[in-house]
Amino acid sequence: MTNNDFYRNLFIQHMPIQEVLLDPSLFENVPDNWNIIVTDVQNSTAAVGAGNHQLVNLAATGSIVACLNIARDHQVMIPFFFGGDGATIIVPDLILKECLHALILHQENCQSNFDFFLRVDSCKVGDMYKNGATLKITKVKLNDLHIIPVVLGDALQMAEDEVKSRSRKMTLFDIPYNLNLKGMECKWDKIAPPVDDNEILTLIIKAETTNLQSSIYSEVLSKMETIYGDVKKRHPITSEKLIMINSLDQLKSEVLMKFSELKWKEVLTSALRSIMARWYLKNNKKGRDYLRELPELTESLMVDGTINTVISGTKKQRELLLFELQSMQDKGLLRYGFYVSKTSILSCYVTAIDDYHVHFLDGDQGGYTQASKLLKV
Repeated sequence: MTNNDFYRNLFIQHMPIQEVLLDPSLFENVPDNWNIIVTDVQNSTAAVGAGNHQLVNLAATGSIVACLNIARDHQVMIPFFFGGDGATIIVPDLILKECLHALILHQENCQSNFDFFLRVDSCKVGDMYKNGATLKITKVKLNDLHIIPVVLGDALQMAEDEVKSRSRKMTLFDIPYNLNLKGMECKWDKIAPPVDDNEILTLIIKAETTNLQSSIYSEVLSKMETIYGDVKKRHPITSEKLIMINSLDQLKSEVLMKFSELKWKEVLTSALRSIMARWYLKNNKKGRDYLRELPELTESLMVDGTINTVISGTKKQRELLLFELQSMQDKGLLRYGFYVSKTSILSCYVTAIDDYHVHFLDGDQGGYTQASKLLKV
């Protein structure tokens, strides 16, 4: 019997994440014959430092979109995690080869058009278990519209470390060209926080001990809620602050990432879509619904064995939270990295404006990349 529907069939938890984390019975082991795909922009710190953080985000977003399009073709549901300068996607054997083939094409495109190397590789979950790793997953209803995967264990981090240590360039499989980034849209300009004087805080938090992840992360999320409010209150995106880009360079970059070459017809089409969208989002009910739903369908909080989150609040709130995190770090419970910016960056996967859409969030100037630098210190 195949288990291609393992993730689809997981029970959806309707409790706050901090409560879900404390009940191990709500999590299931990912099957042995599923796979952890890791993509990662090599030397992303240098790329971000050179001002290419939006291209780095595009490469990471493209990794997820390529795999989601393949999964949709096979009617398979898969969990994924956006990391700013890369992505982690968990897939069954059924689509592994197709996903890797698409990602190698994506890798070649990033190298030839943008001059950076996107690591692409995978690890078999069963092999990770043999090496002592753990990987437990559940699904949590974050709000009325959005269900997210929540992972406990060290397998995803171990897979990322292994892929980075290999630094090998994989070869294409003997299957037809299949890089399909349809639906990848990056039409939004830098987004100011909901309250004008607030700031954007990008955080990565890693428990020092795998078997204490659940209690540590539950405590952290409870402290975050006490200081900042719930996920909705601390969310960095509101529809009122969304402004569409009118930068030709950004439109060209999106077309290059999607089509491997600069197709001026696609640049023009993308520009016209942006112009039409301004009217549509304001004057059409489906457009207004899309805008209303966008914040709720934005990945502002991920738990993948670490906590990765982008939040909005005041400087005082940040100082209070960092004081709490530092106290926990001093006790040897966790490590953390953070980055503060004035705006956030959004990239999107939109199959249709009235159908499925999900949005990937990072702090401006490569928030996750910058936060991970502090985490490693």
